[in-house]
This record gives sequence, structure tokens and C-alpha cells, in this order.
Amino acid sequence: MQLTNTQTRLLYLMATILWAGLIFYLSAVPDLKSGLPSLQDLILRKIGHVFVFFMFAYLLAHSLNRVQRHYLLFVIIVGVLYAFIDEVHQLSVIGRQGSACDILIDSIGVFLAVFIYLRKTKKSS
Repeated sequence: MQLTNTQTRLLYLMATILWAGLIFYLSAVPDLKSGLPSLQDLILRKIGHVFVFFMFAYLLAHSLNRVQRHYLLFVIIVGVLYAFIDEVHQLSVIGRQGSACDILIDSIGVFLAVFIYLRKTKKSS
């Protein structure tokens, strides 16, 4: 059974929503640490920030109609806004703190996803 374009975009949208829920859940975990030494733990957590927001933006980009103008600008705005909301959410979690630096790191993931998405879609066009 072949999915229509609309059905495929809907599946990506549902995956985006689930992924956003995962981000929210992980942000609510107090003192989320890997158990590695301090520097390695910090590097791993920052890579995690880039990865989770990369996936969020990449899934969101796939869920949108590519014919519409400026859809990738929408992906960037939503991705960075969700990074901001995520950090504000962490301010209310005991053992966590929101950070402007983390918003920038999350934004790297968003921009990287848009860059790779653009390259992928240009190759398939």
C-alpha cells in the first residue's frame, strides 16, 4: 500500500509531536546526567541537545507542504521557539536550570537539520 503525500506528511507530523513530547519529558527529569566524568558528561549532554533538536526540525520539515513559501523559515522559527520553551520549562524543574547557551546549542541542531534537509531534497529533485 502506497501512502499519499498527505498521509506521509501526517505521519511525519505525528512523529514530530511525539518527538516534542520526548523532549518535554527529558526536560522534566531532575538532574539528567550520564554518570560519566564531568567534562565528558557535559559534552555528551550538549551533543544530545543538538541531536534532539535536529530530529525535531527534520521531522517537522518533512511534515510540511514543500510548495508553500517559506516553510523552512517556519521550521527554524518553531524549532528555536521550542528550544526557548524547553529552557523555560526547565526553570520549573528541581535540579535543572534553563540556559540561553542551551537555546543556542539547540538552534545549531535546528539549522543543521534545515541544511541537511535542503541538500537531501535538492538531490531528489
